[in-house]
Amino acid sequence: MSVKTKEVLKDDIVQAVVVADTFGDEFLPISSDIPLALFPLINKPLIDYTLEFLSFGGIEETFLFCCSHTEAIKSHINQGIKDGAEWSLTMKVNVIVSESCHSFGDCLRDLDRKGILRGSFVLLEPGTLSNIKLLPIIRKHNEIANKDKGAAMTLIFQESGIGQMGRDPNEEAVVAVNSSNRILFHRKMGQSRERKIEFPLEIFLDNSSVSLHHNLKDTHIAICSPSVLPLFSDNFDFQTKDDFVKGLLMNEEILGSTVYCHITKGNNYGGAVTDWRMYQAVSRELQNKWIYPLQPSVLRNNIQKNGVIVGKGVHIKDNKKIINSVIGDNVHIGENVQIRDSFIFSNTKINDGVIVTHSVIGPNCEIKSKTKITVGSIIGKGVTLEKEHLIEDTLVQATEPENCDPKDKLDKKAFRLKVTGTEDDLGKILSKKLSRLHIEDNRPEESDDDAFSDSEDEELSYTQSPVPDDTKLFFTEVIDSLTRGFEDELRCEHLILEINSSRYAYNVTVREVNFNVIKAILHMSLRLSTGPQYFSQFVRLLSYFAPVLKNYIRNDDAMLDTLQAVEDVAISNENVNEKWVMFVLKWFYDKDYISEDVILEWSKTLDAKSRFYAQVKPFTDWLEEAEEASSSDED
Repeated sequence: MSVKTKEVLKDDIVQAVVVADTFGDEFLPISSDIPLALFPLINKPLIDYTLEFLSFGGIEETFLFCCSHTEAIKSHINQGIKDGAEWSLTMKVNVIVSESCHSFGDCLRDLDRKGILRGSFVLLEPGTLSNIKLLPIIRKHNEIANKDKGAAMTLIFQESGIGQMGRDPNEEAVVAVNSSNRILFHRKMGQSRERKIEFPLEIFLDNSSVSLHHNLKDTHIAICSPSVLPLFSDNFDFQTKDDFVKGLLMNEEILGSTVYCHITKGNNYGGAVTDWRMYQAVSRELQNKWIYPLQPSVLRNNIQKNGVIVGKGVHIKDNKKIINSVIGDNVHIGENVQIRDSFIFSNTKINDGVIVTHSVIGPNCEIKSKTKITVGSIIGKGVTLEKEHLIEDTLVQATEPENCDPKDKLDKKAFRLKVTGTEDDLGKILSKKLSRLHIEDNRPEESDDDAFSDSEDEELSYTQSPVPDDTKLFFTEVIDSLTRGFEDELRCEHLILEINSSRYAYNVTVREVNFNVIKAILHMSLRLSTGPQYFSQFVRLLSYFAPVLKNYIRNDDAMLDTLQAVEDVAISNENVNEKWVMFVLKWFYDKDYISEDVILEWSKTLDAKSRFYAQVKPFTDWLEEAEEASSSDED
């Protein structure tokens, strides 16, 4: 092989840069002792998911840039290589240490000085997870760069409806692009108090086609041209990726650089753990296989009743009430402990009678008896809380902070931490946002007493517990999508794509999809106001979702699934209008969604003594009479 050929192969190596530090206080006090890269995400280090994603995506060499906790990260990477971690088999990982960097931009300027990157590269922000195939997007970026010499970066967005769990409200963005997907306007609304947007008139005058998007989620992944690092070096006010994009758009003529975007759809997922709300959101999405093939280690064997996931070596005594929580490795939980919507990190001991709700407890902690931790509290590594403490909306660390007020000393190894320079206390942010998420949906509202009742039937089994019902979770996702679509008047084609992507995230069959989509639409009809206008509103609802109905009712099996959905909704709602069943069946029949033969065959399977059969019979009698009359006319 010639030297020239070797150089070509070397230049073709696909490289990525992962910045491991957040440079913020979003995860204090736990991040004081543990880097975000090593945070356990369903009992597996976050960086392992990131490296697996890059390996699956076709990356051959990754530079992991660290500014703090460097020895811990280097030790973890070296151990992964020694143990033959999956990512280590196909990808080389280099840890770069620079403790003098104080921002994302500083890291990229340092990389520019080192000169270790060749050609285009993938840039990941801290805490990123994804299952996106990167090589086709890299090739597309290079094709654009060949035509547009100023093309600096391609941002990767994921199509995501407003209000979806994995879409961070702080990162709500409005993006305008031209027909070539070049970004003309980019504004993050979640970081601004202004609710009004003014678009520059020239973007419409200078472009024959402009698309406005408010349905995109930032995946925190970008494809970068070689010019990106020098641009950061030449502009010291570029401290974040958002600064970079904003600066290039504002000074496009001066800098001569442009930014493009790539929008993923379907079951392509991209996102980042940027705060505690997103930490729980990503945890749930991992649990529900939204990010497949990325997945926690032996997840299915560790899922317990009520959305509880436990790690290895966990010891839990009888009579525990634990709901929607993740328990780390080697955790000891005593009697009569109540834990809900919380995360307990490894090697922690929780004694008898403790209550933990909507909170995070770091590793190596001891929470002594009858202590209550709630309202979005975060307990740092190594904290010991003596018995009968009440911790609400509080950050607690084990070491005494500077200028500690005597009243902030809770115990010998427990001090209240006050975070300055933020508009809102981090505990309040956690309380507001973490508490709105639930690992298991579809559960009625209940008080703490109801949630932690002493019923023998509700006690958790940690040996042979069923996994969460994917069908129920899928139904909840469909209800959310269709409700939002109807209220916001979204196109049904987009709703169908969203439903289909949800199907791949859950273990549901085609017939279960048909049944649950129809059931969701019928269930929505029960929310309409009652009175003389009810059925006219019902017709409006059904007519709006006509494209959805046509997409899923395609054969006799789907027709039967539809009828079973009608039966399920009618039987499970005793207060449904007496004429509701007759109306639904006649509407589906008149619109040719369901055939006469399927309806009549299905009716024969019903219990003739049931109330539902009595509601169906007038319609089937009408069908049979019409058929007899037709036969007589033919004779």
